[in-house]
Amino acid sequence: MRFATVLCALVVELVAASTSLSTSASAQGSAPAAPARRPLEGLASQTILVLPAQYVTFADSLGWSQEITSIRDYLQSVDDELTFAFRDHGLAPKWIFADAITKSAQRNVGYVSDPHALDAAQVRIGSKPDLFQLREPLASQLRSLIALNDARYVLIPVEIHFTSAHEAGRITLHAVVIDARRSQIQWMGDITSVPTPHITPVLAADVASKLADLIAPPTN
Repeated sequence: MRFATVLCALVVELVAASTSLSTSASAQGSAPAAPARRPLEGLASQTILVLPAQYVTFADSLGWSQEITSIRDYLQSVDDELTFAFRDHGLAPKWIFADAITKSAQRNVGYVSDPHALDAAQVRIGSKPDLFQLREPLASQLRSLIALNDARYVLIPVEIHFTSAHEAGRITLHAVVIDARRSQIQWMGDITSVPTPHITPVLAADVASKLADLIAPPTN
């Protein structure tokens, strides 16, 4: 699993150091090392909009692109897995998920952007955002969405990328956290699934769980 960190303004340090405590000659044993902190645990206490997944791309030799008959339906399945994983990690009710955001936008057509059709090319895989500052029209699109939900930060599952090697395929979820009020990128990372010989819902469930693990432990 590979994570590309762009900015650590909201989230705390990405690497947590274990602290050794010195003891006197009369001390019994040594104190246990401090537990490692989760890289994105600072997000757990925030109100976050988890926007719908935006893009699917293929670079695999297994023909999986032919097995996905509807890109929209596949993106919806990714949204569902992310919602389940974040709920399972105790991030509701402060976090607002794709389905609720979509319904809110539909009630305000003409005032907010379609959350399923954001102009998010500038934060796709391989992009190099300019000084962590969003350009238009994405900056305005996100501001319109947070205005309806009394939030500041958004998490965008920007892209699902299919690859393959040695007769097995996997997906990489490219996600970004943005301070939508300031139009500034806070974190950007890639989460890669386990390899499988056949396309399966396990792939989306795996990357969703791994992303949630960066923020909070499972509640069950």
